[in-house]
Amino acid sequence: MDLRAVGQLIARCRRERGLTLTQLAAAAGVGRSTLAALEGGKLRELGFGKVARLCAAVDLVIDLRPPLLATPLMPHRHLTELAGRELSKTAIEDVITRGDFEAWRGLVHAMRSDPTGRVGDRVLRVSRALSEHDPRARAFATLTPRLLRQADPGPPPDA
Repeated sequence: MDLRAVGQLIARCRRERGLTLTQLAAAAGVGRSTLAALEGGKLRELGFGKVARLCAAVDLVIDLRPPLLATPLMPHRHLTELAGRELSKTAIEDVITRGDFEAWRGLVHAMRSDPTGRVGDRVLRVSRALSEHDPRARAFATLTPRLLRQADPGPPPDA
């Protein structure tokens, strides 16, 4: 939790409601100096109970959820270590939802390198299922045909 941002938000809400530091501190059951330090960005730590009471006193909701990761939890080594094993659904989801464009290219390469077509079928099924709810998956599903064409030079020209 970024206490500096929380303090700034609480200060703004307090001022909008016309409350003084003393009034809000009393309503939340915290010390006035603690509230002043929080609003001033001078606190390194503050207990969750105090933060929750302060937020409730100015009608702020605390929303807890898992972080959205912009990058994968680990490098997409499964794209380079296929070595006879298939990509799992979880690995495919990770590449689609957290990978960058180069990881997507690697996934397309894995699809094209599988002579059985099972990897490609699995990737397309996972991509379609994810694209209903995930904008990155929608982008992947949209770009996949283009990526497949780029990776495929096509048949050799007739001599």
